[in-house]
Amino acid sequence: MRRSATSLLLTLATTALAASAALAAPVTGTYQSTDLGGQLLTGRASSHRTGINSGLPHVLHAQSYNGTLGTQWELRCATNNVGFGTTDLRDGNGTGVVIYTSAYTGGQFELFNTGGAWGDGVATLGTTTIISTVQFVNNIPVASVVNGNTSGVFAGGCALTFGIGNGVGVGETTSLNPAITKPADYPTFLDGSCAPAAPGQQFGTWGTVITLTLAIDCATPAKPSTWGSVKTLYR
Repeated sequence: MRRSATSLLLTLATTALAASAALAAPVTGTYQSTDLGGQLLTGRASSHRTGINSGLPHVLHAQSYNGTLGTQWELRCATNNVGFGTTDLRDGNGTGVVIYTSAYTGGQFELFNTGGAWGDGVATLGTTTIISTVQFVNNIPVASVVNGNTSGVFAGGCALTFGIGNGVGVGETTSLNPAITKPADYPTFLDGSCAPAAPGQQFGTWGTVITLTLAIDCATPAKPSTWGSVKTLYR
């Protein structure tokens, strides 16, 4: 007996939906960014603050970048309400490094459905740690390197670890030169409510995030992932 056109269309639609559902989940594995030979895109990040030089909260926003922001992954709305710790290693002439350590809480990490080997999904984040090492010469900042990590749990229970191995600070707003503003091709500044910051509140820092490692563990859904397991990849 011949199947009707309607029946065939329904069958095809059901098959397509099933395939889509199969993709809509993270996949266990360890994935690295393109600068490490992997397929995960490197990205760009911004950290908003309420004043041109300082002010809490700080809100982190990072996205993949391949000429377009956020086509593959996004970290959004992690918030720091306490400021940062400082370790000053400069000499008497103001030359050396200052290490800034920031802890952000909450927010989300999303993998978009692009057909990547890691699948897709949204993870709720715990703590995101960002360590910025700024090089000074005669008290003038000349370079900044950023390392960081975060962990969380996807909606289906899979554990997430995401590590930044070698980010680079690019720019920062400052009252010394109010003309400096964040370029449009860096992630939108988000305020404390996770909404785009108001036009008069475009303050903060921005830079690149590279040397990335994404680890997904679906075998132990109740156990949070740790950064220690990722660090062993670099030994």
